[in-house]
Amino acid sequence: MQSPYGTKEKIVRNPANKDAGKLVTLNEFLEFAKKNAVTGILINIEYAAYLASKAGLDVVGAVSSALSNATFDKQSTQQVLIESDDTSVLAKFKDAKNYKRVLNIKEKISEATKESVAEIKKYADAVTITKDSIVKITDYFISGTTNVVKEMKAANITVYAHWLRNEFVSLMFDYFSDPITEIASYAQGFKVDGIVTDFPGTASKYMRSPCSDTDPKANAPYPILPVEPGALSGLIGPEALSPAEAPAPALQVSNVVDPPLPGVAKKNDSSSSPGSGSNSGSSDAGSKSPPAPAPSDEKSSAFANGATWCASLVAVTVLLLAN
Repeated sequence: MQSPYGTKEKIVRNPANKDAGKLVTLNEFLEFAKKNAVTGILINIEYAAYLASKAGLDVVGAVSSALSNATFDKQSTQQVLIESDDTSVLAKFKDAKNYKRVLNIKEKISEATKESVAEIKKYADAVTITKDSIVKITDYFISGTTNVVKEMKAANITVYAHWLRNEFVSLMFDYFSDPITEIASYAQGFKVDGIVTDFPGTASKYMRSPCSDTDPKANAPYPILPVEPGALSGLIGPEALSPAEAPAPALQVSNVVDPPLPGVAKKNDSSSSPGSGSNSGSSDAGSKSPPAPAPSDEKSSAFANGATWCASLVAVTVLLLAN
């Protein structure tokens, strides 16, 4: 069990059990999901182009075959989400009508152009976006919101926010170190459809609490209300705050569309190992990366371990919120 704040902030997670558990194969994971009748599963596929051309590994084919062998392609009881930051990977699942495709937008953005949203719609049913692509932040205060969620929803694209965590260093001052208030703000105030969290127990407490229903007809005695952007920072003199930062780039079509996946190379013909090659792949608002660059930490999820695919129980990590 690894904490994303263990190096700089020295905040660890459950150190007594840091080496507990074991790694499971994809087939074992799918069998576990079926046996326990979970709401659904999410499989995140990354580095598919690099692994195909450099390591001779067909990650997309392996995932597709495993899902078919487990008959997830022939049922609709358990939801299957296929997530990737590569549109070419999502395109491979275009004909799998029982799967929901999710585009992972890792870059911080301030808006999404109509052209980029229309392009996303060709490849995905949903997106995951970072928290700071939804709210504007100044000195750990929430000063406002962007229109990214509205722009996505206008095209009927489901929006998930990531990552929500319990550690106080991840929470803006507006939440008063309360992760449940943060969840309420994204669910009720910022109108996302779901959240991706490292702490499903916290999200479950919010969703099960009668105080999460803010409808006046519910007559909740102590409703959990979302924060109001700018309410706390407005109490501080402008001279005490840092100058406003330039807005993040807008999402463009060039940030969305990836080159087609290369063919799977024979392993003995591979010119380099998976760990070699140029260290590229980080992108902000420029053009997409070449077809098969060496994966880097910046291109991957901020705290990933370099796994080629990541499977999650939807009931555990992607919690759908009833707005």
